[in-house]
Amino acid sequence: MTVRTPGDGEEPIPDEVEGRIDGMSIRRPADAEEPIPDEVEQILARGLSDHFGRPVGIAELHSRFLDTFSTHPISRLNLTLDSGEQLTVIFKRLQPRPDRDVRRRILIHRRLLADGRLDAPAVYASVCDEAQGQYWLFLEDVGECVLGWCDDMEAWLAAYRSLARMHAVYYGQEEKLRALGCLGEHRPAFYRFFARNAHEVLQRYAGRRRLVRFDRLMMRWFDVSVAYLAHHPLTLVHGDSYCTNFMVQPGPRIRPIDWDSAAIGVAGWDMAQLVAGWGPEKPRFVAAYLDEFAQHAAVTVDRRAFDRTLAHCEIMRVLQVLYWWEGPYKDLAFVDGVLEEMESACRYLNSQRSDG
Repeated sequence: MTVRTPGDGEEPIPDEVEGRIDGMSIRRPADAEEPIPDEVEQILARGLSDHFGRPVGIAELHSRFLDTFSTHPISRLNLTLDSGEQLTVIFKRLQPRPDRDVRRRILIHRRLLADGRLDAPAVYASVCDEAQGQYWLFLEDVGECVLGWCDDMEAWLAAYRSLARMHAVYYGQEEKLRALGCLGEHRPAFYRFFARNAHEVLQRYAGRRRLVRFDRLMMRWFDVSVAYLAHHPLTLVHGDSYCTNFMVQPGPRIRPIDWDSAAIGVAGWDMAQLVAGWGPEKPRFVAAYLDEFAQHAAVTVDRRAFDRTLAHCEIMRVLQVLYWWEGPYKDLAFVDGVLEEMESACRYLNSQRSDG
C-alpha cells in the first residue's frame, strides 16, 4: 500500500481516507490454516459469554485466512463450544498506521454498531490495546453471499432501502453523531484531498490528453460541488458502500460489513458508490431509496434536488477512484471510463442550470 503523507503547507490527510492500493498489503492463500495468538480463545470465550448471557467455553478452535484483498488480516474462526455447538466468527486484526486513528475503527463497532440497529454484524468481542499494538474485532459471521455477486434484483433493492433507512434515521443528527466520539466528518478537506491526488496520479500515469480532460471538468465543477456539499444536510454514511460490502441473507436481509470508513457526511456519497455502473437501472434504485427514505425521515427530499446531490457526489466518487486504484492505470480504458462517468454527472448539472 502506498500511503502519501502531506507536504509542507498542505492540509493533513483526513482520517476517513484509506490509503491508495497499488498491490494489496495482505496477500496470503485463502483458506490457509493459520496460527492464532494464545489469548484469542480466552478473549472470545468471555465475549461470547457476555453476548449470549450464559457461560460459554471453547473446546476447539481452528482458523483459516479469509480475505486475500484487504488492508487488514481477516480470518474465519471455526469454533466448537463446550456444549457441542458449532459457531463461526470473523476475526479482524486492524493494523496500526501513523496517519490513521485505528482506535476509532474499534470504537465505531463498540459505540455505533453494538446494538444491532444498522444490521451490522454483531460484535462478540473487541480489543483496543495500544501498548500491545492489538486492535482486534471478533464479529458475527454473516455468510458469504456478496451483493456484488447476486443477480437477484430484490436483493439490490433491499440494499438501497437499507441505506435509506439508515440515512433517514440520522438525517440532520450531526450533533448526536459527533457525540459518539468515533466518527470522522466529510468536510471540504476530504474532497480536496481526493482532487489533489487524483490530479497527481493522472499526471503521472494517464497522459496529457486525459489530464486536460480532467482539468477542464474540475475547473468548471469542483469548487461548485464542494460548496454545495459543504452546505448540505448531513447524516451517518457507511463511507465504503460498494456492493462488495453488503452481504445478502434470506429474506432478503442486507448485512453491511466493513464499517471502517463510517463518517458524518452527505447521503449521496453512499448512493454514488452503490449505484456506480448501473446505467438504465439507476432511476429505479433511486426511486426505491427515496420511497424508503420518506417512510422513515422527518423531512421530505425532492427527487430533483436529490439527483443534483447525487451528481455532485458522483464527481467526488470519481476523484476517490482515480486516487485510490493506482493499479488499473495499466489499463487506460479504465481511466477513460471513470472520466466519462464524471462528464456524465457534469452534463446533468449543466442541464439543470440551463433549466433554471
